[in-house]
Amino acid sequence: MDVLSDILDLLKFKGSLYFATEFTAPWGIQVPSYRNVARFHMATGGDCWVNVSGPSDPVLLSSGDMIIIPHGAAHTLSDNLNTPIVGLDAAIQSSGFDGNGHFIYGGSEDGYSTLVCGHFEFDSNFTHPLLTDLPDFILIRGKKALEFSWFENAMRYMSYETGISNMGNQAVVKRLSEILFIHAVRVWGAENGYQSGFLRAVGDKNIGRSLTCFHEAPEAIWTIDRLALEAGLSRSVFADRFRDLMELTPMQYVTLWRMQRACGFLLESDLSTDAIAEKVGYQSLASFSKVFKKTIGTGPGAFRKNRSLANSHAT
Repeated sequence: MDVLSDILDLLKFKGSLYFATEFTAPWGIQVPSYRNVARFHMATGGDCWVNVSGPSDPVLLSSGDMIIIPHGAAHTLSDNLNTPIVGLDAAIQSSGFDGNGHFIYGGSEDGYSTLVCGHFEFDSNFTHPLLTDLPDFILIRGKKALEFSWFENAMRYMSYETGISNMGNQAVVKRLSEILFIHAVRVWGAENGYQSGFLRAVGDKNIGRSLTCFHEAPEAIWTIDRLALEAGLSRSVFADRFRDLMELTPMQYVTLWRMQRACGFLLESDLSTDAIAEKVGYQSLASFSKVFKKTIGTGPGAFRKNRSLANSHAT
């Protein structure tokens, strides 16, 4: 499994469609902020202004364009920047939308916008520099999609699937959205010269090779010398380049990833803490527990118990 897939798998990344729209002018909707999700909107007809909270300027989304808002920030969607804005819940209530079919909303003027809207969820128990490195939004223009014919075709097919009621179309749309998210991140990273820390590190010929080797066997005995050997660099050059790219030392990243995997085992398996310690590269339960508490903020036993109680209350 490649590094990006390995990370998304641990983060329990999954796509979810929440509506396809038919908006007529004038219309304006406020989408609230939400933790642990990345929102996406794909324009399938007409234009739509997107204004993400923060320092960024509004963006005009045209048919064939897709915008991803990685950190779930509040944002507005509208036909015009001067159109009054209403909350999403109020718009849904006034439209009578019950979650089935298309979300139809707006006035009676000329001009329409059709969108496919959804989000990508990430398990709140996990984190990774990949997510924190992403910008306020990622915009993929239709022209850019044309450079990747399958990407354009996937967007068209997802748009088609949202307008029909064939068996399994929701599952198809979710899987397509996940593929589009991964590719959008790749395109954004390439367009920005992999300036983002983690993506830049993965894209680096030497550091990327070292990260791949580590992710293939994180439970192995890893030292800076071994990581540098896999990268084909001297210890000092490797350590300096890794830190410059990631803003973490190599062993800090090793520890971070191992503790994230340990969280996964604690939440999703019946393995003993001793067995989990060994699976993430620790021969001593005491040293594992010490590092886990320092990194996560609580001991492994308390972490498992507290999350289990929280999940039982949630259900």
